[in-house]
Amino acid sequence: MKRLGTILCLSLIIVLLATSVSFASGLTLVSSFPEEGNSALTPQNVAIKLVFSEKISDPASIKANAGLFSIVDENGKPVKFEPLYNEEKYPNEVWLQITETLIQNTSYTVTVKEGLQSSSGNTLDEAVVLHFSTRNTEADNKGYMVLMAIMIAGMVVFTILDTKRKEKKESAEKATDQKVNPYKEAKRTGKSVEEIVARTEKQKTQAAKRKAKVARIKSAEEKVEEPPRPGVKRVKRPRTISELGYKAPQSFIDERIAREQAKQKAKKKAKQPQQRSKGSKQRQRKKK
Repeated sequence: MKRLGTILCLSLIIVLLATSVSFASGLTLVSSFPEEGNSALTPQNVAIKLVFSEKISDPASIKANAGLFSIVDENGKPVKFEPLYNEEKYPNEVWLQITETLIQNTSYTVTVKEGLQSSSGNTLDEAVVLHFSTRNTEADNKGYMVLMAIMIAGMVVFTILDTKRKEKKESAEKATDQKVNPYKEAKRTGKSVEEIVARTEKQKTQAAKRKAKVARIKSAEEKVEEPPRPGVKRVKRPRTISELGYKAPQSFIDERIAREQAKQKAKKKAKQPQQRSKGSKQRQRKKK
């Protein structure tokens, strides 16, 4: 019995020590955004996200923690902000939404004072201090303007070069199309007639090759066919029933004959009133 009592006492002591250690662990900051030392924030619409180890978004904790957050610039000037909570989705988070536009290329300090309380009653043992800074937007804007100017200049140069190339190509094609008098050209340039003729033939050959290439490309684009599908066969033209070795059904033939006869009757009926009207006019003339 003494041994059993000793074991029970030791077990009770271990449980008490474990619970006291767990209650002794305080509230801690798990993560933040922006992170410590971040220097890439834009001055507009900045929000500081703080994630803690326990729930801090119940009404009692929000009321108890009012005034424990602060944001100041590098000169110690306070920055206006509004703490935002969402107990259902983000129970362990608080967002410090800054309600004014920050100054570019400036350092800021976020402070969470000690004593911040969670829903379970645990508190923050030590104050948490975070630092961040905003971007130099003037330098960014200058860089963007320089890049835009380079892009525009490149586009203008490319357009001019492309236009000149097209004009040169068109003038060369026109020159090849026009008849060249080799004797006049030889007299003008001081070259032999054979050289002028050879150069003209070469230009004509090159122009013909270019035209043939363009024609091939156009014909290939026009002949873009639908990709083959499984189970679908292609034919050059529809074949008649007789070509397949079959005869047309007699009912189909009778129907076609009946249609033709009906058309002929309709034509005759359309002509008959005209003939009667002519006869009636002749009779009226005879009576007169």
